[in-house]
Amino acid sequence: MEDGRKHGFRIEFGKGRIEALTDGIFAFGMTLLVLGVGYPISVQTFAKMPVDQILIASIPYFILYLVSFLILAAFWVSHHIQFHYIRFIDRTYLWLNILALMFVAFVPFTSSLAGFFYSSRLAAAVFEIHLLVIGLLFHLGWRYATGDHRLVDASLDPAIIRRIRQGTLVIPSFSLAGFLLTLLGFHESLFIFFLVPVVLWIRIHR
Repeated sequence: MEDGRKHGFRIEFGKGRIEALTDGIFAFGMTLLVLGVGYPISVQTFAKMPVDQILIASIPYFILYLVSFLILAAFWVSHHIQFHYIRFIDRTYLWLNILALMFVAFVPFTSSLAGFFYSSRLAAAVFEIHLLVIGLLFHLGWRYATGDHRLVDASLDPAIIRRIRQGTLVIPSFSLAGFLLTLLGFHESLFIFFLVPVVLWIRIHR
């Protein structure tokens, strides 16, 4: 069902176009992340510096690139899993998804900000809160879709619903933990996100 269709006063949408939009935005955001591995110095200074100093100065950018890429990949996988069970899209879920994608497209900016101001607690906090918002929006979308089996099959196992719901809280939990560590003065709080793929892998294989 690719076209919208009326059911009483409710309009349902097919999944194809929103899946294509989602894939495109994730691909765009993940590609733009590499631009954040920029140069924290002017071109004139850059030309005079040894390569080893340039690489050392770029370390924060590489770290944030890895963190952001892994997090966006985890969000994409989570979204893909949800859409495997969602049968159709209504207007409310559509706009929840679009709102989440708006924040996804903004990740390259907050990632670059956290990389450029690597020692700034405020920059780290902005990045962590940003990821928290994205995670909560995807979590809210799944809760909405599965509430009363609104957008999923009535026969869908409650255990599957619960497992995916818990999975959508993994990144928000790490984001909140990172934010709290930042408030406590831990400048390396962003390293906590490297645990996300490990936790998700454990959840998948247990």
